[in-house]
Amino acid sequence: TFTKTNVTLTQGVTLTPFKGFRVRGDFSYSLYNRAYQDVASKVTVINDQTPDLALDPADLLDNGFSGNDWINNISDNNQYFVFNTYADYTIDQGSHYFKAMVGFNQEWGNNQMIRSRAYSLITPQVTDLNATVGSQETYGSKSHVALRGVFYRVNYIFKDRYLVEANGRYDGTSRFPKDDRFGFFPSFSAAWRISEEAFMSGTSGWLDNLKFRGSYGTLGNQIIRDDDGQVYYPYIPTMGIGTSPIMMSSGTRSPYVSAAGLVSPTLTWETVVNKNLGLDFTMFGNRLDFSFDIYTRDTKDMLTDVTYPEILGTDAPAANSADLRTNGWEIAATWKNRINSDWNYGVTLALSDNKSEITKYDNPTNSINEHYVGQVIGELWGYETEGIFQTEAEVSEHADQSQVGSNWRPGDMKYADLNGDNEITAGSNTLDDPGDQVIIAYEEPRYNFGINGNLGWKNFSLNLFFQGTLKYDYWPPNSNWVAFYPYNAGHVENYYLTDTWSPTNPNAYFAAPHFSTDTKKNIVEQSRYVQNAAYIRLKTLTLTYNLPSEWAGKIGMQAARVYFSGLNMWEYTSMRKPLDPEVRPTLTQEYYKQRIYSVGLNVTF
Repeated sequence: TFTKTNVTLTQGVTLTPFKGFRVRGDFSYSLYNRAYQDVASKVTVINDQTPDLALDPADLLDNGFSGNDWINNISDNNQYFVFNTYADYTIDQGSHYFKAMVGFNQEWGNNQMIRSRAYSLITPQVTDLNATVGSQETYGSKSHVALRGVFYRVNYIFKDRYLVEANGRYDGTSRFPKDDRFGFFPSFSAAWRISEEAFMSGTSGWLDNLKFRGSYGTLGNQIIRDDDGQVYYPYIPTMGIGTSPIMMSSGTRSPYVSAAGLVSPTLTWETVVNKNLGLDFTMFGNRLDFSFDIYTRDTKDMLTDVTYPEILGTDAPAANSADLRTNGWEIAATWKNRINSDWNYGVTLALSDNKSEITKYDNPTNSINEHYVGQVIGELWGYETEGIFQTEAEVSEHADQSQVGSNWRPGDMKYADLNGDNEITAGSNTLDDPGDQVIIAYEEPRYNFGINGNLGWKNFSLNLFFQGTLKYDYWPPNSNWVAFYPYNAGHVENYYLTDTWSPTNPNAYFAAPHFSTDTKKNIVEQSRYVQNAAYIRLKTLTLTYNLPSEWAGKIGMQAARVYFSGLNMWEYTSMRKPLDPEVRPTLTQEYYKQRIYSVGLNVTF
């Protein structure tokens, strides 16, 4: 159970000393508190399905998977303060429109977490830290962060034909060393409304708007994340503390402080540079609306972890050590029309695609186990699967697979010997020597689309929204407790029995589910289990009937509407069940997309 309280208070003042000039200042205070309690009680189970009735019944009871019981309390308290002040001046004189704005921004926040855990509840009916008799643990953390910046914006429009805008921010953050805390991030955009030109006057009967536009902009990122969340002080060396399990002093463990990890002396902002070209046009009395964008996004000086040789003896620092380039495009088109007084319809199609590639990374060995220059984000390396061994002769005649696993037999996977050395190996796991590994998948969705359609007839209206992706490779996670693979003891589904290999089921999808000390040899990254996760899903459907106003008025209502709506009503994908392209399995189970149906009535009096 948890209780969250979030209160934000804002107050400001606006001054307009003369026409066109405005000064605004405001201050905001946000207080966030979360009280979280997690209680795990022992679950009593019978430890033998065929108990000996002569034994003491107490000897037949156990706690199953829930051997420990405990209560865990966490309290998070965050405060955040924001002060903004800015002034803008506007000139609007017919053909000329000019607006300029300049401002100052200051933000600072404090975070505090306190956590207590106690074991062995006296009774699960009393869930309080004091109602325990076992060991107790306490934890805590504090952090703070601050930002300061100035910003500006300038707009100019001439005769509604030429539009220019310039923006910029000069920001500083407490997360970086003093000499590298500030960065300048400008942007610029321009547009030309060709349809407003005199030489386009002949198109006014069918062309409503035609605009070319382009932009160049930069954004700064100062947030570094690790497994524990945000890193607030990445430029300050931190030392670990603990107690030694070996050195003893008077019967107690000796405390120790470990060596600090390294930090980068030049850690600074990550910069994202966006370049965009676009085209917009509207035609036929606003019936057709079309928009197209093509863009490039360069992420410079990415804040990443650096890998140093193990002989270093401590953690490597976060550094501005990588660049990433994304190329993409987006299309959106809408056609809407009214056939007559009773019928109307509209269709909107949105389609987009992008691909990201590493353009700089510190990987001197070109290891494929980490990022490397030229890597397309989403690449998955693995073995090509030739099928399943059917006989002992096939196993003995095939290339040696002992580097992948042992005890190969009929029913196990057969991997392709791509380099012809009669061994299946990972080589040096480098681009120069990947062994028999190849890129078997690109685990980033491509060609995402959405289709929105509406149809109206008299007082009825129907709205449909489809979404999906046209190309998407997906490799199911192969942890011991994920439900997709047929070897995780204690979690057996029906298809483990019906779709695993046996001499009488030689064309099965999964390998034989025999016991082995190296159970993952059949589910290493390989082409066989890469899923085609392209899909289309009817995300929403809404059917509405509006009661005629004269009918509603007769019964004392201003308006009345009856509706039916559905969520996740239908989908199509070639992924094998129980996988779903929008659902990621947990370690123990999958949560499927819920189908939700609603019927409602809205009445206004």
